[in-house]
Amino acid sequence: MARGNSPAEELLKEVVARAITPTLKASGFRKTALNFHRRHGETAQVVNVQVSHGSTAMEKTFYINVGIAFDAIGRLTGFPVPDRLKEYECDRLGTRGRLDKLVSGQPNWWTVRVGDDLSAIVDPIQAAIARLSAELDRIDGIATFRAHRWFKRVGSHEVEAQVRYLLGDLEGAWRQIEALARVYSNRDDLNRPECWVDRLKLDDLRPRLNRPGV
Repeated sequence: MARGNSPAEELLKEVVARAITPTLKASGFRKTALNFHRRHGETAQVVNVQVSHGSTAMEKTFYINVGIAFDAIGRLTGFPVPDRLKEYECDRLGTRGRLDKLVSGQPNWWTVRVGDDLSAIVDPIQAAIARLSAELDRIDGIATFRAHRWFKRVGSHEVEAQVRYLLGDLEGAWRQIEALARVYSNRDDLNRPECWVDRLKLDDLRPRLNRPGV
């Protein structure tokens, strides 16, 4: 016999149905379980509701994760972007982050409890998702991502190097490669620029490897 949902699971489903699904579906996202996917220009975008392992039958703590994958990076690296990608796949194809890092004024997580007034959580999440959707609408490829305020928030030298490289900013891409080598200075497999040129498929940077002191 299939196990029924716990009271807190039913409440979480209602929160998602009221606070998240309407806005994202209106923006072209399709829902599968607790994941929302869409194609937007030269990107694939995903919004995911992640339930904390510490949740109980009467209380669910959850996070909202966001990922963007870029077709240009997929072509560069030889990993085509799937339409219904997993949020973690954005690590090698673009960028990802939690909602609180992307939309200001949001908590790190939300908690729904049996007996709580759902409107107290539905209304702020609905407003945050509307703001998120508007930001995602502005990113339809690497050029619009480069111009977006999230680009400097990414905190990933890898994706910044790839985006700059693909947009023809080889000097900027090279600076990110040098930064990566410094970050991983204690790793013999990653502490040299050539490691990152190979890893990120930045072949046009190879002539720079012959510079003195590299």
